[in-house]
Amino acid sequence: MIQPPGFVSNSPQLVCKLHKALYGLKQAPRSRFHKLSATLQSFGFHSTKSDIFLFVKFHSSYTIFILIYVDDIIITRSCMTAIQQLISNLSVCFALKDLGPLHFSLSVQVTHLPNCGLHLSQQKYITELLHRTKMDATKPLPTPMKTNLHLKKDASSAMHDPSLFRSIVGALQYMLITRPKLSYVVNKVCQYMHSPQDHHWKAVKRILRYLAGTRTHGLIIQ
Repeated sequence: MIQPPGFVSNSPQLVCKLHKALYGLKQAPRSRFHKLSATLQSFGFHSTKSDIFLFVKFHSSYTIFILIYVDDIIITRSCMTAIQQLISNLSVCFALKDLGPLHFSLSVQVTHLPNCGLHLSQQKYITELLHRTKMDATKPLPTPMKTNLHLKKDASSAMHDPSLFRSIVGALQYMLITRPKLSYVVNKVCQYMHSPQDHHWKAVKRILRYLAGTRTHGLIIQ
């Protein structure tokens, strides 16, 4: 690796020997994004104000959107030819692999509908959650919470594994990407992450039992 700025050496031709892969360093994603964003800007793209990882290019005959997450890139467009040209240009600067139409990204499953719409769900993610909690064969419930349920701070004994509670509740928060309907019930159990008790865990398990019966539910984009 070339000598970094600020490193003083009498032999400028020398290079640094890495003891750890660059990909594992904290600054690696930032450096990669900086190079990728600079490359996209040279192609006429600009980052949006609402999301710096979303790049847009407006042309008189087409529009292209690029969403970046570390080294995963999602591209959508109004012109397929423009996308092929973009991939060709990027392949000159980066080692790319075109995975074709989007089917799965960041635990979100994408199903292409006949009317050109998209169905976003997290079926595999839910299955993994049920497996982690040993609820693979659990009986589904029609609702995620009882209508008359009132969670309290001190109503039962402390949960024997608080870290499991926090881990699962944190995972449920990520579920809200495709299941915003569960925002209220997930917010309720989130209020007791600092000191979870048995009845709090029971409420979480009910949410999981509801998800077990609604794994394929999600959002439809048309």
